[in-house]
Amino acid sequence: VDKKPLIGVSICAVVLLVLGSLSNVVGYQSVQTSQQNLIKERIKQKELLFQTIVDIANNKEIQRIILKSQMSRGEFPTSNIPFLTKNQLKQMYFIGLSLSKIISISKMQSLFEKYNRINPVMQKEISGVIEKDATLHREMTQLLYSKCDCDNEKTSSWDFPIICKILGNIGSLCWLLTMYFGGPLFPHLLTYFIMLVCIFLGMTLHCDWIPDRNI
Repeated sequence: VDKKPLIGVSICAVVLLVLGSLSNVVGYQSVQTSQQNLIKERIKQKELLFQTIVDIANNKEIQRIILKSQMSRGEFPTSNIPFLTKNQLKQMYFIGLSLSKIISISKMQSLFEKYNRINPVMQKEISGVIEKDATLHREMTQLLYSKCDCDNEKTSSWDFPIICKILGNIGSLCWLLTMYFGGPLFPHLLTYFIMLVCIFLGMTLHCDWIPDRNI
């Protein structure tokens, strides 16, 4: 019996098995690479957002705009505005993560609607300062053009899910600290400023916890 056809079939079967294994490995590596790129993108977005919040909160012109608005309502600060560091902001973020587990989107909308001091005039003034400041303008542009972190790439309307969640977490904590706590680590005036910066960015990015965002 001629065994050559059988040998040929066996060789083909082995080749197909090897190719199948290689395609599985390549597919797995592609998934791993995609996940790693997503993680890197999220870290990059987070660090950019932290730096943007710090730079806006420490900007003297923006501080004057917020203080002017406070004084027009009869609220006069009794101390100078503390300098915000990125480490302080990161601490607030991690505490805010725990807080976010017990505060719903509707609750956040309610509290920000009640305590939001960013009116259209102030928003326009702050935007004007950012537009003229090279660093702030670059950071805001990078945020606005951040890649969508949606699960569904075909989504026609997306807001900035990761960025908005971080802003909501920090803003909620700052509201809590401003209203009820505070202290040497997080002075009231500092947390108040950070809360307003988070609300301003949330309004700019159309975050879902901003009240009346669809009106």
